[in-house]
Amino acid sequence: MTSCVRYSGLVIVLSLAASGWGPLRFGEATKPERGVTAAVHSEAKPRQLLLVKGKAIRPLAVVGPYLTWEQGTSRSALSMLMERALKTGKTKLLASNALAQFGLASTATRVVFADRRPSGPELVAVRHDGGGRLVLTGSLAAPIAARGDLVAWAEQSGSSQRVVVRHMRTGREWVAAQMSRCPHGRCYRIDSVTLADRGVVFERGAIGPHPSLIIRRGFGEDRVTTTSVAHDPQPELAASSAGALFYWLQHGWFRWDFGQKRPHLVKLPASHTWVLAYERGGLLFLGGSQCKPTLTLKSRHQSLVIRAPTSTPASPKGFGPLCRLMTHFHWQDRRLAVAWSIIPKVSLRSGVDVGLVGTVVVIATPKNA
Repeated sequence: MTSCVRYSGLVIVLSLAASGWGPLRFGEATKPERGVTAAVHSEAKPRQLLLVKGKAIRPLAVVGPYLTWEQGTSRSALSMLMERALKTGKTKLLASNALAQFGLASTATRVVFADRRPSGPELVAVRHDGGGRLVLTGSLAAPIAARGDLVAWAEQSGSSQRVVVRHMRTGREWVAAQMSRCPHGRCYRIDSVTLADRGVVFERGAIGPHPSLIIRRGFGEDRVTTTSVAHDPQPELAASSAGALFYWLQHGWFRWDFGQKRPHLVKLPASHTWVLAYERGGLLFLGGSQCKPTLTLKSRHQSLVIRAPTSTPASPKGFGPLCRLMTHFHWQDRRLAVAWSIIPKVSLRSGVDVGLVGTVVVIATPKNA
């Protein structure tokens, strides 16, 4: 799944995935877990997968034998889409005009990303060898989401909006929702889309004083279900394997799992600042300060702390203190990959990339998370 959150002035693109496809062979349900109480605290020992000088790692995915990522600089809104075979270390360029704000997806057969075109962003799928280019839509409206072989996206053409789920291995598509942009005089954007084990979730941000909407549709269900979010023009939608996980301004985080009629408030530890994702029993939080962030994965019985690297072998000496920024993560099959930008504070304040190093590390997560 993919979505965007705001934290300490940063825009962080999130992408989680898990296996499954429901009715049309869409994935099996997992039983929602209501609470997380940490009993054992430990610190993760990450393994480095990638080190890039002078570039920030933007969206990334680690699926099967491939590490796929987009990298770029502060001087350009465009990114280079790269892929590395983890067994051989061989790296290749898949595209040079990728738009990182829409995220990317990696499946067993295809890499899906947004490509810049004069008419607007196109959602494109290519094979892992870079060939077989396939345009999925030319009217992309929000960051994409992925889970296993599934990719979901929102599109807008004129006054019509759609949410589509595609099985990348078979090519079969399912239109989860099709609606007017301004029903009954109330206009909406589609800001984000996520995929759960049992269905698709998306957020319609209100353009005006009316409530925003969190909408979900289960695989095999006849219609969508909706909950209103008043006085918040853009609720934050985080990835969740169980259903909808969203932040309501001045109210807090809510879960609305498939199988539950109404959303319920999530009780969170006060020490954690922002929820990034829920995945099969585990909650991932982002805390700490902007230059010293800390990730914490809490499950029912464990609390795993993931700290930012203090430096890298490629970081410059003599430029003063370094700032560590988390730029992206990808969580699938007990493998959590995190991208960090390590940059001198003086460069960050000056808006330049001098001394910037992008790195990706991977951590094995507990079985019950």
